[in-house]
Amino acid sequence: MKKLLIILLIVFGLCGCQDPGKKAANPDDRYLYIIEMIGEHESFVTTSNYFDIAVDMAKIDGGYRYYITIDNPRIAMYDIELLAIEKDVDYRNKMAANVGIFEEKEYNMVPNQTNTAQGYVKGIVASGVSDLSETTLYIFVQFKNADYSTTHSEYFKLDVKYEAE
Repeated sequence: MKKLLIILLIVFGLCGCQDPGKKAANPDDRYLYIIEMIGEHESFVTTSNYFDIAVDMAKIDGGYRYYITIDNPRIAMYDIELLAIEKDVDYRNKMAANVGIFEEKEYNMVPNQTNTAQGYVKGIVASGVSDLSETTLYIFVQFKNADYSTTHSEYFKLDVKYEAE
C-alpha cells in the first residue's frame, strides 16, 4: 500500500510540473513551421467571427510599414499567436511580422477585460516592412480556450495599400 501511495505521489508531482501555457517547440522551428503552413494553406478569409482584424500602411524612410491589428474579442482568447507574411517574399533571412511566438510572455484577450501586467490586452498589433506601397498579406492567427484544451487557427488574406493623406 505504501508503494502505491508513493508511486501516485510521484506521478502527481510530475504532472504538476508542466506549464499548460508553455510553448513546446523551439521558437525558431515554430516560426518556420507557421510560414510553411501559410504557404501550403489553400483557403483564406478576410474577417473573423471571434475578433476584428485590420491592416494599415504608413510610409517610412526606404519603404512602407504595415500594421496588423486584432482587437474587440468576442470570446476569451488565450496564448495568442500571430504571424504575417507578404506575398512573394522569402522569410528565411527576413523577419516576418509576428506576436506570441518568440516572447516568453503570453497574450490573452477577453471581452471587456484588460490587465496588461497579467497578459490580458485590449488588442494586439504586429508590424512589418514592405518595399511596396500595395501588397497582399497572408496572416495566421491562433489562440486557445481558457483551459488550453482547444486550439483555434484562422488564415487571412488581406490586401493593404498606402494611401497618402
